[in-house]
Amino acid sequence: MLKRPDVIPKTPFVAALRAVIDPRRSWIGYLVAVGTGLAVGITLLEPSASAHLSPFQRLLLWIGQVGVALVILECVQLGLGRTAIARHVSPLLLVILGGVIGAILFSSLSILLLEGLLAGPDPEDVTEDISMASLLAELRDSAGQVVVFWVLLNAPRLIMIARDQEDGSEETDANHRKATETPSSTQADPARSTALVELVSRLPSRLGTDIVAMTAELHYLRVYTWQGNALILMSFGRAVAALQVVSGMAVHRSHWVALNHVTALETGGDKVVCRMDTGLTVPVSRNNRAALRQALSERNQGAALRGAAALAASGSERA
Repeated sequence: MLKRPDVIPKTPFVAALRAVIDPRRSWIGYLVAVGTGLAVGITLLEPSASAHLSPFQRLLLWIGQVGVALVILECVQLGLGRTAIARHVSPLLLVILGGVIGAILFSSLSILLLEGLLAGPDPEDVTEDISMASLLAELRDSAGQVVVFWVLLNAPRLIMIARDQEDGSEETDANHRKATETPSSTQADPARSTALVELVSRLPSRLGTDIVAMTAELHYLRVYTWQGNALILMSFGRAVAALQVVSGMAVHRSHWVALNHVTALETGGDKVVCRMDTGLTVPVSRNNRAALRQALSERNQGAALRGAAALAASGSERA
């Protein structure tokens, strides 16, 4: 069966761009698509708060409102993911908590900065003085909607995470035991061992535990193995810290690779990417290129020494 050729050529830059903007694959692209659609929908409904504006002004206003809300909610969720709370509550409860805190912050910002943009030409439309009563009124009117919106926005990912964790519970328990038993270096650092157990226990059993690469998608983390990839709810920094016992490194502010799975470094213009043995390409930031080349050189030298030792051992056995 003939494959349909891609209209856009497959280059590292195009592949990276697709990975960022495709809402089916990227959380960032998903946020942008949903946020834009919501802003357009509100604009078409012509709410009374912005009825005095032109259609274009309404669109800009609601894109700004929705965009600010998403930024606040995402920042809150990222912050929660770096706290101890994330290790003790379910992903759903963590998202709900992020929505509640984000709704409070957004309502406060709306009272302080955004309400003036909605004031019409009539003196009666001028917003009231800022007070606790006005904040409580704003929370009453919009906080619940913000929390529900944030939970619904995360719902597809949360459902996938829950389904993956339910499938193959026996394999998940085996992965959990493997993380607590190996590598032995984690025994000297209980915090790192806990983080490693947390990471492995969040992986779908179908993926196994041989991690090839990780990519941060805001408060989600996409983990790649030989069996595929999946999103989990874990901060990138905590996952990288957990994998310090593995031969790997963060090659970008949002990308980590296992050195044993790197097959080549490819250069195109001023961009450098890691080619993994699964076919995945991972961008390398300028600041990490020298360190990555050094690490790969040491890896290759170690492999050569081990190969020479194995040959010498086999030769002595034959003799």
